[in-house]
Amino acid sequence: MRYKELVEKWTRAGLSNDFIFNKTFLDPGLTSELLNRVLPDLRLTNVKIINTQYELVSTHDAKGLRFDIDAEDDHGNRFDIEMQVLDKHNLPQRIRFYQLTLALDSYERGEDYLQVRNAYVIFFCCFDPFGRSDQWYRIRRGIDSGQTFYPLSDGETTLCYDVTSLRKTVSPPLQNFLDLVAGRSVEDNDDFIVQLGKRIASVKQNRKWRREYMLRTLYEMDIEHDRR
Repeated sequence: MRYKELVEKWTRAGLSNDFIFNKTFLDPGLTSELLNRVLPDLRLTNVKIINTQYELVSTHDAKGLRFDIDAEDDHGNRFDIEMQVLDKHNLPQRIRFYQLTLALDSYERGEDYLQVRNAYVIFFCCFDPFGRSDQWYRIRRGIDSGQTFYPLSDGETTLCYDVTSLRKTVSPPLQNFLDLVAGRSVEDNDDFIVQLGKRIASVKQNRKWRREYMLRTLYEMDIEHDRR
């Protein structure tokens, strides 16, 4: 891919691009508002960004994991927000790995298991993640007695959204965000959407990030070429 093509790709990129998504939500205020639209019952007021686009490895020979957005609230609850563009047909296994990694990072030596913080993994997918034509999915571990399913209160919550869906089964505020990610028209009376637009424009004007994006894109292309 030539330099001109990389520049054009950068110019066209929106929130569905995981690099733009990552840099946009380095702003804790925007991340807090997004989480409140996804998880309104939590009523989050103060969220801090822990790490973004970093590789977390539990042991020297374990598989590394790179979070898009890793955040934490005042109570120590952890939030991992991911933008998934391509369907690699391994989402259930990825969810298991992400939750396991958050769990290992949440337990402290000598701490009672009941004190562990909650962990939320949220995927925004540019495809139907489970092929059931629903706009969103909630994955919970539970107990199956053969006749009844009992949700297990283990502190894990996983939510997956198909941003391409037109079903509109989510709240209007969250629908506005999904429409923005999908490139659909969004009313300009939503202050969060307005702020996101300004933030994305600011990201695009950052020369350091543009250079980082191009180098990363070329590196990933080399990796893919070597695999082939």
